[in-house]
Amino acid sequence: MLKQLRLLCLAAALPFAASLASASIERLTLRQMVEKADKGIYGEIVGKRVDAISDGIEEHYYTTLTISGTDLYEGTARTVSVAFRGGFVTEDRGVWNSEAPSEDDVAIGNRIVAFYKWSDDMGGGFAGNALYAAHGGLFRTFETRKGARIVQGRGTGYAVPANRTLQSLEADARRLLDAELFQSGDWGATFEDTLAFVRSRPDHPLA
Repeated sequence: MLKQLRLLCLAAALPFAASLASASIERLTLRQMVEKADKGIYGEIVGKRVDAISDGIEEHYYTTLTISGTDLYEGTARTVSVAFRGGFVTEDRGVWNSEAPSEDDVAIGNRIVAFYKWSDDMGGGFAGNALYAAHGGLFRTFETRKGARIVQGRGTGYAVPANRTLQSLEADARRLLDAELFQSGDWGATFEDTLAFVRSRPDHPLA
């Protein structure tokens, strides 16, 4: 009964959640994902926790993944925390979110690609890197017998619709980001030039 009540509470909160672009499902091409998300990472899920945040009226639940790997655009080592709505602190305390990744997708040890965007308030005052487009921003990977790392496609409407190598995804994401930054101003003709420009700005997240 308690779990059903919490599910009803989540349903009532869905209009608010839908107003957060980063928290809801979107049909996205890879180009659109690169444009809308702040960053992308390929790495291993090395940690997972669920936080309960109270706003004085109700509790909000967030699952946070710790992902250790490499920046999808820069190729540099990175460890980042990425969160999404939903999760259970105990068996009877928490909420289920139909748009969140499955438990199998976020198991400790999985190697994934994740796209995320910073949010000052995901709800209840919880700030963090929100998994962009809910489960649509996370893609599992596997290794072939020949050692190639493959990103699993999720079908039409997802940023990675079909299986492809991680190497090709990184190359395309980097090319798309390069084009986006270049077209937005006189930042430089190469990816290295744009990153140098971005890092020269102390107010930018990459600085």
